[in-house]
Amino acid sequence: MTIFNIKWEWTIPNLLSIFRLVLLPVFVVLFFMSSENPALLYASFGILVLSGLTDLFDGLIARKFNQISDMGKLLDPLADKLTQIVVVLCLAIKYPPVTALLVICVVKELAQAIGGVFLLKRGEEIRGAKWYGKVSTFVFYGAMALIVLLPGKMPPWLFIGLIVLVAAFMLFAFFNYMKVFLSIHKTLPPKNGEETQNGK
Repeated sequence: MTIFNIKWEWTIPNLLSIFRLVLLPVFVVLFFMSSENPALLYASFGILVLSGLTDLFDGLIARKFNQISDMGKLLDPLADKLTQIVVVLCLAIKYPPVTALLVICVVKELAQAIGGVFLLKRGEEIRGAKWYGKVSTFVFYGAMALIVLLPGKMPPWLFIGLIVLVAAFMLFAFFNYMKVFLSIHKTLPPKNGEETQNGK
């Protein structure tokens, strides 16, 4: 199986990324069922923590055992993006103040996804996540896990503060990724048949 001319590779990191995707519907079901059974809130928190740990370990395993692959560079950020959007969407449905974070998250991830597809179609190699993207993901998991675990139990200033913190790191990562994209875009050769302004 190939995607964008990228061959699937059966590696532990890739399987962990798939596992993170499988965890998403489990989290959604547990999170919303916790309204009737509060004990399930701890289970949804556990799923979110497990997702964060697999995100951490797939990168460590890939580097330590030389299992870095183009498919992994595609799957890992895909799992991250979908996880962030789904988790924030669930929280926004229950807690309206999270809606602003949802808008930022969706715009950021869609813009980066479109930019990534554009570069792949132009033949650019897949690049791994940058440090600011990893920091943003780490902050996201930590803050969202606290909100999931302690709904209504934290003071409003802390609740809003966590949302603002996550939004700030998301925007920081987004602006830096956009700078990288624009830098790469400037170096791309014209497409076949594409005429420059000075051409005939």
